[in-house]
Order: sequence, then C-alpha cells, then structure tokens
Amino acid sequence: MLTPAQQYEQLVLQEDKIVFGIQTCEHCVTLLLDNLYQAGEPRSQQTYNEILTIVLEVEQRLRREWMNIKIQKALLANQMKKKEEV
Repeated sequence: MLTPAQQYEQLVLQEDKIVFGIQTCEHCVTLLLDNLYQAGEPRSQQTYNEILTIVLEVEQRLRREWMNIKIQKALLANQMKKKEEV
C-alpha cells in the first residue's frame, strides 16, 4: 500500500497531464477561432460550432477530473500534516 506522500506524488503527475490537456483544449479553441476569423467563411460556421462544442466538452471533463484531484490532494495533505504533528 502506498503512503499518503506517494499517493500525493501520483496525483501531482496526474494533475500535470490533466492541466496539459486543458491547455491543449484552450489552444485548440484559440486556433479554431483564429482560423474562422482568417477564413471568414459563414458556410463553415456550423462545422466550427460542432468542433468547438466537442473541444469544450473535453475541456469541461478534464476540469472536473482536475477538481477531483485537487480534493484528493487536499485530503492527503491533511493526513500528512496530522502525521507530522504526532
């Protein structure tokens, strides 16, 4: 069984991957909107809308995962603090 510190370290690694995913989604949104601005094609608006919606859904899922990791990290940090006090 992993110690709280080891569990915390694993969460930090997971958090790094999730944050990178969120940043990637944000970058994709920026690129797509910039591309739409440059092209100015109203005919492709529906396609852009569908793609952006999917990217935003992925970003929201990642943000929920990130929040769960933050909660787990806070609880583990509390456990580690209590062990130090003993």
